[in-house]
Amino acid sequence: MRTISKSISQTHKLAEGLAKKILKNQENRHRMSVNAVVVALQGDLGAGKTTFTQGFAKALGIKEKITSPTFTIMKNYKPQTTNYKLMAHIDSYRLEGEKDLLELGWKELIEDPKNIILIEWPEKVKKTLPKNTIWIKFGHKSEKERVVDICFK
Repeated sequence: MRTISKSISQTHKLAEGLAKKILKNQENRHRMSVNAVVVALQGDLGAGKTTFTQGFAKALGIKEKITSPTFTIMKNYKPQTTNYKLMAHIDSYRLEGEKDLLELGWKELIEDPKNIILIEWPEKVKKTLPKNTIWIKFGHKSEKERVVDICFK
């Protein structure tokens, strides 16, 4: 699915829509899956990855300010929903590879179906991502416009 976002507000709304879709399907997913929901966010610097995460978090009822975890690598948030207990926001830009992700407790995060994980720069740790990862690619169309491609596997 390809969308053009012309503003931060539109990117937030797109993310809120995806989060609501995940929440709507959560009961069936919990019965069928033993893994967390993983959303892989690809794109250059300033393409909209963190902006998308802000809108996604809002839809989960997270009130905290969402900023890029570039230097902390991972930030955890508590959604205000009964079926998910954690939203992890990971920036793998500074990771050397899959080994570094595993050291962050990736295996435990991914094995809990009550977790939602949004991971920036997923191409650096692609081998560790589950097959059902939702891939979102952000591209610059202009200074304010972004091309957003969402792929459900």
